[in-house]
Amino acid sequence: MKKKRIIGLFLACGLTIGMLAGCGDSQDGAKGDAAGASEETENAEDSSADAGQAGGDNLPVDENGNPSPFGKYKEPVTVEIVQSINPTIAMPEGDTATDNYYTRFVKENLNVDISVKWSSASSDFNEKLNLAIASNDLPDIMVVHEQQFRKLAQSDMLEDLTPYYDTFACDIIKQNVDSTGGKAIENASYDGKLLGLPNVQVEADGYALMWVRQDWLDALNLEAPTTIEELETVAKAFVDNNMGGENTIGIVGPTVNGKVYNTFLSINNLNNLDGIFQAFQSYPGFWIQGEDGKVVYGSTTAQTKEALAELNKMYQEGYLDQELGVRKDADEAWKSGKVGILFSPWWHGYNVKDGIANDPAMEWKAYAAPLAADGQWYPKLGGVGGSYCVVRKGYEHPEVAILLNNYLRVNEGKFQEETTLDAGYYPGRVVITPLDENSVSVRALRAEMNGEEVEAFDPVNYKLLESDLSSVSQCLEAPYDDMGIEKWDVEHTVFGRVYSLLMGSAAVEDAIDAGIVNKIYSVTYTQTETMEKKWTNLEKKENETFLKIIIGEEPIDAFDTFVEEWKAEGGDEITAEVQAIADGK
Repeated sequence: MKKKRIIGLFLACGLTIGMLAGCGDSQDGAKGDAAGASEETENAEDSSADAGQAGGDNLPVDENGNPSPFGKYKEPVTVEIVQSINPTIAMPEGDTATDNYYTRFVKENLNVDISVKWSSASSDFNEKLNLAIASNDLPDIMVVHEQQFRKLAQSDMLEDLTPYYDTFACDIIKQNVDSTGGKAIENASYDGKLLGLPNVQVEADGYALMWVRQDWLDALNLEAPTTIEELETVAKAFVDNNMGGENTIGIVGPTVNGKVYNTFLSINNLNNLDGIFQAFQSYPGFWIQGEDGKVVYGSTTAQTKEALAELNKMYQEGYLDQELGVRKDADEAWKSGKVGILFSPWWHGYNVKDGIANDPAMEWKAYAAPLAADGQWYPKLGGVGGSYCVVRKGYEHPEVAILLNNYLRVNEGKFQEETTLDAGYYPGRVVITPLDENSVSVRALRAEMNGEEVEAFDPVNYKLLESDLSSVSQCLEAPYDDMGIEKWDVEHTVFGRVYSLLMGSAAVEDAIDAGIVNKIYSVTYTQTETMEKKWTNLEKKENETFLKIIIGEEPIDAFDTFVEEWKAEGGDEITAEVQAIADGK
């Protein structure tokens, strides 16, 4: 281990010892984000009166009986949740929704029992949760997206978490939230009240990378595509040569009812086609500044019309997903070996193992592509968050939503090592990370692999990095100049993460180093007043029109009609409201 890394770990160990002192009965060790554990306890004492009104005398306390961000309830507390389940990911044998690694951890460390009100496949979860919100039939805590949060806030259905956040949020969560310059708290507040614990996602999450079957490229002696023209050539070659069998899919699209592209209200949509839109400098679903400096909705630009024409061409020629709009399971399609190209975030690599189980030769690599005509890459990125852990109004222990995430935040590295259970099963989970976590991780891994010094880092804030560094030599065979799939141990517990970093996030880092990345942000990631009334119908019109254009049920000129109708039916009014946001009004 390099000297610089030892120093960083020594300092962090001091922090860990301080944290353990304030953990009370947490025998698993909520390993540490605070030399100031005692300071957190003092702060908790100062404001515990307000925060403790709902929960009465049964508050989470440390071994000295003081309210603590890493405390444990004296009497058992029951929390009812709802779960979004990916049916393609099996639970470890013997585990259930209410009795698994995470629920046992929560019971032992917090004295909290988890009750599941209902669960749903991830593809149907939001629809079911929307119905629950409409009927005011809510669990105690839940994780909601932007639109759901605004609906609940406006309907006065959520507990004010302001005093609980001040008292019980641990230092490292506050640091990560504060790193957004107040934006995360602003997004999670309504009418002066903090109504949710906001997620803070790594910037890398927003990039729609082009993932390609590298083994197919090698078999056909082809290079990875970098332009739209090359993308066409490669996708066509995959289909013409039946690389995945008779029903080979050159470029797969999203699962039915999935988003064809990321929007200002919905980021990280898997298997979307943003990568193709971006090559035309088209940003559908985002509010951007036009050439005149004024706000324009990206779905109404000439560049988007051009991109739709290209997608129609790809569809008509047979190498864009022929089941676009009706495909039942896009993940099943690529895992079964039928797909040559898809667009997804860096963490697509976490699921590569499932495909290799069906085809050991399957090898996916990510690229920052296709590029625009000017040789630049224009990825659409999300805001600082977009999801929130919220508490239904009237629940007597609102602080539990924050404590669950405290324990999650400082134990994620431990969880990664000890269980294969999908992190989505952790109750109340919102992702809260340093914005630069992936960049730091890629640089550190590459230094380690090259035998160079690894810069000192905080192992709690960069929670998985120490595990990554110690595991890379176990799941990837040296020398590291060749990272072909045959050199990986896909059964290693951290394979998915290390592979995602070195194949996915590394592609982003290389593009940044090459100076070709132009980050595109939406002017807003929240709804305006008129959107609340009209956006559902406008979005429905947009989705239907664009899909029909792509699959040829409508001519490309239907786009012009759509734009006219969109403006007349509320689009112009909404654009004026977003312009006011851009102007700071």
